[in-house]
Amino acid sequence: MTARDDVWFLDRFSQSWENLALCAALAERGLRGRIVDWDDLAMSGGLAGAVRDGQPVAAPRVAVVKSRVITRRSAGDLALIYDELEALEEAGTRISNPVAAIRRCRNKLRQAALLARAGLPVPETRSVSSQDDIQACMKDWGEVVLKPIWGHASLDVVRMRPGGRGIEEGTVLGIREEIASWHLLEHHKTLCAQPFVPNPARDLRVVVIGSTIAAADYHVSTSPDGAVRHFLYPLKVERAPISPGLEEIVLGAVVALGLDSAVIDLVESPSGPVIIEVNEGLTVWRTVEGTEHDRTPHGFTALVTDQLEALAATTASSSVPAPKRIGSETGRPDAVSMRSTS
Repeated sequence: MTARDDVWFLDRFSQSWENLALCAALAERGLRGRIVDWDDLAMSGGLAGAVRDGQPVAAPRVAVVKSRVITRRSAGDLALIYDELEALEEAGTRISNPVAAIRRCRNKLRQAALLARAGLPVPETRSVSSQDDIQACMKDWGEVVLKPIWGHASLDVVRMRPGGRGIEEGTVLGIREEIASWHLLEHHKTLCAQPFVPNPARDLRVVVIGSTIAAADYHVSTSPDGAVRHFLYPLKVERAPISPGLEEIVLGAVVALGLDSAVIDLVESPSGPVIIEVNEGLTVWRTVEGTEHDRTPHGFTALVTDQLEALAATTASSSVPAPKRIGSETGRPDAVSMRSTS
C-alpha cells in the first residue's frame, strides 16, 4: 500500500490553478498534496482507506472536497457520494468541509432553517411540490423566487410574480408561469420558494476562510431587469465595505453550518443584509490573489495552506487507524469494527 498523503484535493475533470498552487505551497512546507480525480476513487471494503485507480491506498490525513464532486454528477449519485466521503472520514481523514456540514449546507431548505434558528437574517423559505403550493406562496408574498433544493450556479432559479398574461380565473399563474413551474416541478419534484427580497440590483458575496473574511465584493447587475446572473449582461465586481454587522452575520453563518470555509451570497434589503445562500467550499481565486479584492494577510493560497496544515496537524497518526476489536461488545471476539476499516 502506498504511503499516506497529507492532503488530497478531490475534484473532477480538471487539476485547476488553485489545486496546483496549493500542492506547491504544501510542498514548500514539507507536506505532500495530491490532486485526485473523483472518478478514479472508490470506497474500500477492507483495511485500505480507499481504492484509487484500482489499487488499495491509505486514506490521506486531510481531503478537500471541490464543488464539482457534488455538482457534476448523474441523477441518483448524491447518496453514494456522501457515503464514500463518510467512509474516508471513518478511515481517519479530516475532510474539509466535514461531510455532515456539506450535507447541511447543500440542502437549501435545511440550510435556511439552520440559519434562521441561529438568529441570522434569511428570507422565509418553504418547500413547494405543486403549483397550488406555488400559488399559495404568491398569495402570501407576491413576487417569489423558485430554486432547486440541491441546485448550484443559479441554474433553474426563476423569479415570478402573480397575475401574468393569460391568467385563468381562480389562479395567480399566467401562461408562461404555469408552463415554467410545471416543468421545474416535473424535473426537480420539490423546490425551494422564497419571497423576492428588494435590493439595489446587486448581490454581496463574502468569502470566509476559518474566521477570516478573505474577500467581500458587490456583484453589480448590468442587465436592464437588474438580474445579477445573466449570460448576455455580465456582472461587474466592486470591492464592498465590511461593517461590524455584516461580519457578525457571515461568521455566524459559518459557525451555524459547521463549515471550515464558505462563500456567502447576500442582498441588501431595506432592513439590512439578508443571506440568500451559503456555498460550502471556496470559489476560484486566481483572479483575486494579490488584487484589491484580496483581503487576506498574505494571499488566498497562503491562508488556505495555513488552514490545511493546521487540519493535518490534528490527525492523530500518520497511518490508517488500526482495526478496533469489539469482542465483548458483540460476543464475537474476532470481529473487526467496520467503522475503522472502511
